[in-house]
Amino acid sequence: MNPLAGVWRLVRYYTRYEGGEKIYPLGDDALGYIMYTPDGYMSGSMMRANRRPFAVADRLRATQDEKAGAFDDYVTYCGRYRVEGDTAYHRIEVSLLPNWIGEEQARRIEPREGGRIALVGEWIVDGRKRAAVVEWERAG
Repeated sequence: MNPLAGVWRLVRYYTRYEGGEKIYPLGDDALGYIMYTPDGYMSGSMMRANRRPFAVADRLRATQDEKAGAFDDYVTYCGRYRVEGDTAYHRIEVSLLPNWIGEEQARRIEPREGGRIALVGEWIVDGRKRAAVVEWERAG
């Protein structure tokens, strides 16, 4: 039985630093979905709510400032995944952040109240432990 298979809607996304500091990189009202297929593919996207539109609806004609803002307000990647115990491993094949392509990133699966889950990834950044906590509920 695959506990992740299906479509999940974002409840909240925050980064928790060692010492308890918590920030919301996409705001406390971010939107997103993550999808896991039964045959081992996943795709996830999160964005800041109420993103500012470009002056012209053409990404090829957007200004550098518009492009930078769009990058800052959006996170997306997809690829293969597997679940081992309480951990999902995402093998990133396509990503907005080029540095992630080819990486395998671990996400601890933490059950939450009401059938929700949190996917928690941990890193050391600038010598400080940081956890990205992304809480999801089943969509539909």
